[in-house]
Amino acid sequence: MAHVFISFIHEEEEYASCTKTFIESTLGNEARAFLSSDKWAIYAGDLWLDRIVRELREAKVVVAMLSPESVRRPWVNFEAGAAFIREDCRLIPVCFNGLTKEALPKPYSSIQAVDLMSVDDQYYLIRSIKHHLGMRALDPLPPLQPLDDEKYVHNHPYFSLKKCIQTAGLIKRAKDFVDS
Repeated sequence: MAHVFISFIHEEEEYASCTKTFIESTLGNEARAFLSSDKWAIYAGDLWLDRIVRELREAKVVVAMLSPESVRRPWVNFEAGAAFIREDCRLIPVCFNGLTKEALPKPYSSIQAVDLMSVDDQYYLIRSIKHHLGMRALDPLPPLQPLDDEKYVHNHPYFSLKKCIQTAGLIKRAKDFVDS
């Protein structure tokens, strides 16, 4: 069972994959994240919808990857709604790829959200997931060292997520270009 379910649209799989890697590498063995496109999570021959529903039922946190495109898609809203109505599950809207927290439509705008490109919000995401999973919460974010400290910046896990997200954006733009 995954503790964290990541909801996303197929076209933005790279962003969701970066987020999964970030969550699991930051929390270590404390939490697993489920991504429906992960071939290690769903086996050939499995009934895909049954597995999605089972993971949604068992998740303690649903991370909804919300972009200007995905926020309008029925499947993401379906998965988010499944989490929203459960008392034992928390829905965390994660804004990225041009959607800001201030521009979230209802009902998402009523929920505390995070901006995936903000280092503070990345830390807040991990802190919130830990809290909702009943783990010891993180202390407030320590101040980052100056950006001229190359070794520190490039090894910082939050910088790695930002770099991964930027790369995912480049991959998506390249795919869009090839498809046009």
